[in-house]
Amino acid sequence: MSDGWSDHAALERHLWDRLARAVAEVDDPWRFVTLATMAGTGPQARTVGLRGADRDARTVEIHTDARTPKVDELRADPRAQILLWDAATQEQVRLSVTVTPVFADADRWARVPEGSRGNYGTDPQPGTPIPGAAAYGRAGDPARFAALVGRVARMDAVLLASDPHRRAVWTDGAGWAWVAP
Repeated sequence: MSDGWSDHAALERHLWDRLARAVAEVDDPWRFVTLATMAGTGPQARTVGLRGADRDARTVEIHTDARTPKVDELRADPRAQILLWDAATQEQVRLSVTVTPVFADADRWARVPEGSRGNYGTDPQPGTPIPGAAAYGRAGDPARFAALVGRVARMDAVLLASDPHRRAVWTDGAGWAWVAP
């Protein structure tokens, strides 16, 4: 069992430390997460890269092409959920967030690695039918870059590696509570 699960304060430190590590280390299991939004057709989920985690501001950040459907979905309903899973530690965390898109931010763009910039400005735009698997261009365009900044409203953390399992929920304004897994 992880020592980070001994009490609420330890758990909060552990989770934010894990988020920071996921941002810093490309091979961390929490680096690529599931982002779920709501569209007119129903729930939409996709894998995205975690690019920022700010413990003090209680925010997480994801980068995307500003023309993707998820941006329109979040403009219509800024509530989203981020799912993190680590098979080795058997820790699952669901972050309920309210997302604010930040468009064409020069400071954020400057921190995007050169090799990744082509992901933000493909031609044609994401979701457009193309005649073949590689029939699109990758020209990074800061005007097409968006950061999705999610303010964490709730953290639901489950540890399946312990017997019995452990689960705790943090809610903004109410703090932490142990709940049945």
